[in-house]
Amino acid sequence: MTTKYIVVQTAFLGDVLLTLPLCGAIKRMDPTAHVVLVTTPAACEFVKGLPVVDEVVAFDKRGQHRSRASRKTFASSLNAHANTVVIVPHKSVRSMLLVRSMKAQRIVTYSDAATRWIATDVVPYPLHMLDARRHLALLNPLGAEKYTLESLVPISLQSHADESWANVELRADTGPIVALAPGAAWPTKRWPIAYFRALASKLVQSGAQVVIVGDSSVQGAMDGISGVIDLAGKTTLRQAAAIIARSNVVISNDSAPVHLASLQHVPVVALFGPTVPEFGFAPFGPNVQVIERANLACRPCSAHGSERCPLGTHVCMTKISVDTVFDSVHHFIHAHDENRNASAKTTTSSQEDFPH
Repeated sequence: MTTKYIVVQTAFLGDVLLTLPLCGAIKRMDPTAHVVLVTTPAACEFVKGLPVVDEVVAFDKRGQHRSRASRKTFASSLNAHANTVVIVPHKSVRSMLLVRSMKAQRIVTYSDAATRWIATDVVPYPLHMLDARRHLALLNPLGAEKYTLESLVPISLQSHADESWANVELRADTGPIVALAPGAAWPTKRWPIAYFRALASKLVQSGAQVVIVGDSSVQGAMDGISGVIDLAGKTTLRQAAAIIARSNVVISNDSAPVHLASLQHVPVVALFGPTVPEFGFAPFGPNVQVIERANLACRPCSAHGSERCPLGTHVCMTKISVDTVFDSVHHFIHAHDENRNASAKTTTSSQEDFPH
């Protein structure tokens, strides 16, 4: 009888993306596995059809599945049977309540997750480790071999239709493709738009094709800059992933595009301010770069970012200079071909490591 593996991850999109290597590892561990990912409605549309999952189910925890009765009905629809293993990277009480309603015989989660109270197997939570890497520890109780993150990526995140769409306006023979992702869910995690505009201008002047990816919140942010292709708010997430896959380098705040790039082995420069790489959400893959103001005593100020800087200064982001980022991007543009096939290496640099 085929074993069903239900992975419950209903956090932010970035968290869901970092769960995909775990799904891939399950299929590597058990080639006959039926992998079901329970996630948010937004992430559901992105993940459907990807090769690492067999089924994606949307759990609308803030909408139609908010009540106890609807949650139980939803859990019943998942049809957890004797040959079902539920794996829960998400730590919330809401996830625990959902899993409890499934009545599965085997549940695996972290030692600091709410689900630990009903789990059959509890795994110590590995601190100071890449999130995608620590999720693989959840397979240890199942007797899986020690899979490395490097053996599970890159993961294809686009369909053929998305790939064709990404080719419409971008041509590799007219200059390197640089994707800028100026958005982020929390305002304090955003490098100032004026800085992104200045960077875009410098990149265009250097001969790069600059494309903007993101949601409608950053649409029009690059208006008036000649040579910039603004696709913010005009693509699906899968299409944005296809654009990123074709890019020579991606520049992003600490947000989902960092992971879209990492999972596809695209060089990425990630800008960290209120959060720190040690939380586990830094980019990974061949020769990625984190730029941060590592000498600030106020960092980190929150786990996810916030609406405003607690000190009212936002120096963690405003003191990262345009020249610093441009120098890193310039390096990746010229090392692009080697980076795609190089061994994984993540470097973290403080602002002071670069000339101004």
